[in-house]
Amino acid sequence: MIEKIAIGIISIILAIGVCGCMSNSKDSKKDVVKQESSVKDMMMEHMREKYNEEFEFVNIDTEVWTAPYTEMIVKSEKFPNHRIVVQRYSETGAIVDNYMDFHMKERIEEELTEIVKKIYPKSKVFYRPGGRPVPNSVTPDISIAEYSKIRLPGLPVTICIEDPDYETNKDEKIEELRKILKEKEYKCNIHIFYIKEGKIDLINDDNENDLLTGPYSSEWVSMRAYFSMNDSFEFGNDPEWREIK
Repeated sequence: MIEKIAIGIISIILAIGVCGCMSNSKDSKKDVVKQESSVKDMMMEHMREKYNEEFEFVNIDTEVWTAPYTEMIVKSEKFPNHRIVVQRYSETGAIVDNYMDFHMKERIEEELTEIVKKIYPKSKVFYRPGGRPVPNSVTPDISIAEYSKIRLPGLPVTICIEDPDYETNKDEKIEELRKILKEKEYKCNIHIFYIKEGKIDLINDDNENDLLTGPYSSEWVSMRAYFSMNDSFEFGNDPEWREIK
């Protein structure tokens, strides 16, 4: 009889414990959802106020194990094909983003095209926006030189060139370009692509990545190389020209 009573008491205790755990689990999940929703709303409001425009929410990650921030992805009507990164640091509450990089694209391409054309008359320059968020101190009127040092790890630039003499003058030309960029203090990471004759006019913002690096790149590209500038505006890597066959 005593054993039955004891078993009954234990069963009741266990039942209460399970219910309590289930309740705590549900409450915990609710707290996480509320926290995520709160951070999302805060970050979305920040973007609306900062840029005076609407953004479309894509997703949010509040559990980046190695990062001290919450990261959110949004889209803009001005740049609908790009993913904009927004980060909120948990310790300070500071919110930063990389939206200004998309606004800088046109300015950077215009300035670099003017420089590049003097060295490579038949060429096209493409700037690839995105990357890491930049400080809130970055404004639309920032100089390109200053921005190139803030935008880590430098300005990612693709240069397409058509030149029948590239095999003999490629090293001389890229060094000439480096010197001009150093004078202007433009820190760049440059992909050079020598394009096959008659095809450079067909390359544009929409197709350049697929044509230059896709499975049929050999039909478009004769030679390529990558040049990474260090803080002294020297090429910090050991670039090698690669013939595309």
